[in-house]
Amino acid sequence: MEEMKNTEPLTEEKQEKKTARSYHAFPCKSCGNRMIFSPADAALLCPYCKNTEEIASDVVEAAEYLYDPQADTATAPNWDAEGDVVNVCTACGAEVVTDGDDMTVTCPFCGNHYVSEPHPSLPILRPETLVPHKLSREEADRRFALWVKRRYFAPRAFRKSSHKTEMQGVYLPYFTYDTDLYTRYAGQGGRYRTVTYTVRVNGKTETRTKTVTDWYPVAGTRQEYFDDTPFCASSHVDEKLLAKIGPFSTKNLNVYNPAYLAGFFAERYTIGLADGYRRVLPIIKERMQENIKSSLGYDTYRGMSYDHNTQRVCFKHILLPVWLSSYRYAGKVYSFMVNGESGKVAGKAPLSVWKVLFASIAALAALAAIFWLIVAFGEGGSMLAVPTLPELAAPELLPPAAELAEAAGLLTEPPM
Repeated sequence: MEEMKNTEPLTEEKQEKKTARSYHAFPCKSCGNRMIFSPADAALLCPYCKNTEEIASDVVEAAEYLYDPQADTATAPNWDAEGDVVNVCTACGAEVVTDGDDMTVTCPFCGNHYVSEPHPSLPILRPETLVPHKLSREEADRRFALWVKRRYFAPRAFRKSSHKTEMQGVYLPYFTYDTDLYTRYAGQGGRYRTVTYTVRVNGKTETRTKTVTDWYPVAGTRQEYFDDTPFCASSHVDEKLLAKIGPFSTKNLNVYNPAYLAGFFAERYTIGLADGYRRVLPIIKERMQENIKSSLGYDTYRGMSYDHNTQRVCFKHILLPVWLSSYRYAGKVYSFMVNGESGKVAGKAPLSVWKVLFASIAALAALAAIFWLIVAFGEGGSMLAVPTLPELAAPELLPPAAELAEAAGLLTEPPM
């Protein structure tokens, strides 16, 4: 098994080669200007003469490589980003690969503007496949504008200024892990049973019921293959937001071609293969334990112990498409994401304390008025029909309520 890490020191010749401002240029055959990847056309597009060129890239089932967690070694080629420009954000440290020769870069993760300076970096594992962006910048901007418009409790200044923020197309680094997991388990499974009994209350016999649990010993082994457990290898994205816009396709992918990066960013992973595996392994074990319980069929369990043993760990390194927008308000950075494949959205926005306060007071006043009507007409014996709560609910109040629930972490995805 080949070493995953390249420990060979960079010679002056290699160092100079890696810091040179060479890049993958895709000149238009019609007018000579630089072409960019167009998600709408799934091809290279010249923004000046509108000429398009197809990209030679087959759709394949991504290759997987063996990984040894004990030795931290893998059979996979390195990605040295040769021919690309590698920049490191001066604010958040995000390391991104670009194809262009722009003198300034806007960081897609924190919104910082900085001067482009090619950065020397040791080789890392190469992404051999990716999911190309399928959502255009215009569509991503439209979804962002709609999302901002529906932030009813956001400060007015935020709703006006955030529209000036440009969406950035990014390919995020992902590892997916496959493993055979063998588990030996032991414990007790319980089945609920309802029993009937009688009691004497005030001289009378009453029949009552209660639920009891009968416990049985359980033990055995289970083997299961877990396929494509994903892990985002970027430390610069909000994991909760990213979870809301998933999932992505991880089976049939396009072969990596630098043409897909034309006009986009691609982040080099900042969380290594070993750290990623350590984070997904508890998830895989938990899924195994839930599957064991589900297969046994008991109502409840106690005293369960598990002995897990992994065999033949494989992985693949892929790039997945996301549109990002990061904007600053009152000294804090807020993020917005769009899944570049499915179009699902998620984001964070500041809340106006005054708007939330006034809305809360209005809601309490409405409830108090309804309570007064019920009490007043109920005591007076009036036949006047008192409106029920569902009849009084105004449709236009629902989006703000959803926004408050989202801010409190009660929604899995913002309403769009």
